[in-house]
Amino acid sequence: MGAAPGPEANLNRRAPAQLGARGIAPGPGSVGLVLALGGGFSRGFAHLGVLETLEQERIPVAAIVGTSIGALLGAAYADGIPVRELCDLGRRVRVRDFLRFKAPGSDGQRRDCIGQFIQDWFRAKAVEELPLPTSIVTTDLDTGAPYVFATGPLETALRASCAFPGLVKPVPHEGRLLADGCIVAPVPTAIAARLNSGCVFGVSVGSNSTSSFGSENVVKVFDPVFGTTQRSELEPSWSRHADILLEPLVHHIDWNDFSRVDEAFAAGAEAARLALPALRDLLGRRARLAPPPGMSSSSGRGLAQ
Repeated sequence: MGAAPGPEANLNRRAPAQLGARGIAPGPGSVGLVLALGGGFSRGFAHLGVLETLEQERIPVAAIVGTSIGALLGAAYADGIPVRELCDLGRRVRVRDFLRFKAPGSDGQRRDCIGQFIQDWFRAKAVEELPLPTSIVTTDLDTGAPYVFATGPLETALRASCAFPGLVKPVPHEGRLLADGCIVAPVPTAIAARLNSGCVFGVSVGSNSTSSFGSENVVKVFDPVFGTTQRSELEPSWSRHADILLEPLVHHIDWNDFSRVDEAFAAGAEAARLALPALRDLLGRRARLAPPPGMSSSSGRGLAQ
């Protein structure tokens, strides 16, 4: 991400063994959230406000499934990069950075700003090496279906998930051409529901065209036991797979306006705080009604959906 400091400036990152101190891992007998983080370019920094609030409130997170900016920031969080450092990097991003390709590195590969960020800041080199289970959603352009990285090269997965058509070229991988996951899964709740039996917590930071919004954050709880929001026929198909859906107030932020990272972050944090009572109640109910869930991650290098 343009003008980002090198890895020597990131020495205070938490090691994987320390991630438990962030309060992200569900304990024995508990039910964790499966976060489905949607795409939205600069609006996606609302995800960091959500993540920090969940961490501060010690809400257990079992896994992260991300699309586009949700995949990039979710994976960075899973790797232990501090939220505030990610915000600092975001403030320096400009759209032109996504169009630049640096000279070949020591491995002979050219990297755009996303690839350079991954190379400089991530410890993990493969998706399965991330300390918190993470899945990265891309679009297979040949089939028009999601292709999900539960394992495999992290840089390839993230670059593909963020390869917005017309802005970034598709990414080749094992005979496939992969592009932005937003094409098929703007908020990857369906994939999150298939990969893990926890409570699916979707965060939508895209157009927000599915709600009347006004000037408020929106929290929707879809749970027959909790007895709250009824699903509308106007809801997008991906909302049917969410137990709780969060829509931070970011629809007024232009998709390419990275000068408002702090505003997006604050909206995400506020929306997450509004969701806390419902989250705690739902997690408590699920823990009492069901045995501890087991992670059903994929054993392949990717999941063609």
